[in-house]
Amino acid sequence: MTARACCLVGACLLWVWPACALASENHVALELHECEALSENALREHLALELSTLGLSLAEARLVLRCEPSSVAIELFQSSGERYAVAVRVELRDTAKAARERLVALAATELLAQAERARAAEQASAARPAPRPAPIPAVVPADRVSESAAAKPRPRIELFVAGHAALDGAPRAALWGGSLGTRWGVTRTWSVLVDTRFERGQESVSLADVRWTLLSGFAGATANTQAGPLGLAAGLGVRAGWLALDATAYAPYEGRSFTAPWAGVAAPLRVAFEAGGFVLPFVGAEAGYVLAPVRGRVRDGEVLVEQSGLWLSGSVGVAVAL
Repeated sequence: MTARACCLVGACLLWVWPACALASENHVALELHECEALSENALREHLALELSTLGLSLAEARLVLRCEPSSVAIELFQSSGERYAVAVRVELRDTAKAARERLVALAATELLAQAERARAAEQASAARPAPRPAPIPAVVPADRVSESAAAKPRPRIELFVAGHAALDGAPRAALWGGSLGTRWGVTRTWSVLVDTRFERGQESVSLADVRWTLLSGFAGATANTQAGPLGLAAGLGVRAGWLALDATAYAPYEGRSFTAPWAGVAAPLRVAFEAGGFVLPFVGAEAGYVLAPVRGRVRDGEVLVEQSGLWLSGSVGVAVAL
């Protein structure tokens, strides 16, 4: 019984020893400022693992993390108390919550590795009477780049709703309505845009008052870019749907109503304010040209109203990033 108990105790010590050794060899202090969105325990675990992988467990330094709504600034203070000249900022706006601590730990350990390489180069140059070499650029090893790429955020998906005002047809009819749609990120630069729109309006012509009811859908691609807090998108695609015209004629004429399909090419534009959250207010505009028109005629064949040529619309809405 005594020999069996000793073997059991020895096995437990062998299992616990690596974790204790990893914790005791880590000489890098970590300070977090306003980082409630990050798990300190998970961040320390990822940091210890990356330090061990890079062979920096014996490095003595202090890492200071200052969190902002959508990013984390990382500063390094060496064992002498001197602040390292290079700092790192990690963008977390589109990063999944489960990957944020690992991404921050990767950036912090690469900054520490750069500082250690620079310090070693300075010590080597001081040991020989030669001119000091140029500063060593921060180069991330290829295997580390692949791990960082794996932690990069996927392109996001948005759902949006908007109110619209448009000028359409000839003579020009003012239409009002709303739309509901989605945007799928294929890459960080390109997205697929789909929406459905409902609009109504009325115009008066020489022989009647004509009520417009328009239901349409859009499908196309958009190119995306960023200008500070503003997200810019420009697209091209096809808008098609059904148009109902209902005429109330002046005496002695008689009004009729009918519904017909239409289609055209459209170019939407959007400017969204991205403040780091998942709710994105935006303004938009759209210009298009009808390729399959709809015409309302009087009995002798003369065109009374028509949906043809150029249309213009503006919108205000809000999107939710998933």
